[in-house]
Amino acid sequence: MATLVTGSTGFIGSHLVRRLLDADERVRVLVRNPAKLADVGLDADADNLQVVSGDLLNPETFPAALDGISHVHHIAGVISLHRRDRQKMFDMNVATTRNLFEAAAAAPVERIVYLASIFALAGGDWTPATEESPWRLDGFPVPYVQAKREAELYARDCVERGLPIVFVYPTFCYGPGDVYESSSELVLGFLRGKVRAYVNGGHNAMDVRDAAAGLIRGMDAGKVGERYLIGGENATFEQLFARLSQITGRRAPRVKLPAGVARVAGKLAEGVRKDPLLTEQLALMSARHWYYDDGKARSELGHTSRPLDETLRDTIDWFAERGTT
Repeated sequence: MATLVTGSTGFIGSHLVRRLLDADERVRVLVRNPAKLADVGLDADADNLQVVSGDLLNPETFPAALDGISHVHHIAGVISLHRRDRQKMFDMNVATTRNLFEAAAAAPVERIVYLASIFALAGGDWTPATEESPWRLDGFPVPYVQAKREAELYARDCVERGLPIVFVYPTFCYGPGDVYESSSELVLGFLRGKVRAYVNGGHNAMDVRDAAAGLIRGMDAGKVGERYLIGGENATFEQLFARLSQITGRRAPRVKLPAGVARVAGKLAEGVRKDPLLTEQLALMSARHWYYDDGKARSELGHTSRPLDETLRDTIDWFAERGTT
């Protein structure tokens, strides 16, 4: 029997696959474009790695993907804070999860770890959220958040119907290996001198390598139906820029935009640019404090996280070696 990983060409997924292979586990990856494995440093011909071409939106994909599979890491998902991508958020986060879990229910799968979204759990306040915090974001006008919440509730319903799902929620990830620059936009924007103002919300930030390790701990020790937040440090964006400034010697941005001003500016930018640095939805997300308490995962799963400064240094060094800063 083997472990299936979706989202293997993404930031967290590629680190997870590498870690599983290093542990001599048999891994199958489901990818739309196998060539992208090389982009994230994975060798399609590696021992114990099987590559299956397919699409989570296509039900014909699943018989080959799940044949002989005992464990599943569902990592695949898409995040966008552009209003043009509203339908894509539901297709790539809700429909794909429904398709996979429906197929898994008919297969002899022993355990599924679902990389769920912190934004679909709770949060957005100064007080760090836990797995038991109430959901208060029904009216929050960000399609990505609403799509992940819909997928979350569907997955919880699947557990009630007997699907062996463990929920693991990594917080915001930095670290080496972000080849598509999807999670490192804030750091890269700072390094490239493009961040001249910011909205002073905050987030819980962790190392992508610790996220991969946390997912494996969830598979090994998590209880079916339970939810486990895995994270690092809570910090405001002002504190994050101060750390980046100390590491690099570059001056941190000093202008703090009021949330309302940033939202209007983002909306206007979307009207005149195809890919603006600031969007209305990004302004909405940046104005909140996405703080989390991962004490449950630390006590029950043995989750650990390295210091954020170490992660930021490794992130900066990795991009510097690639010459992309």
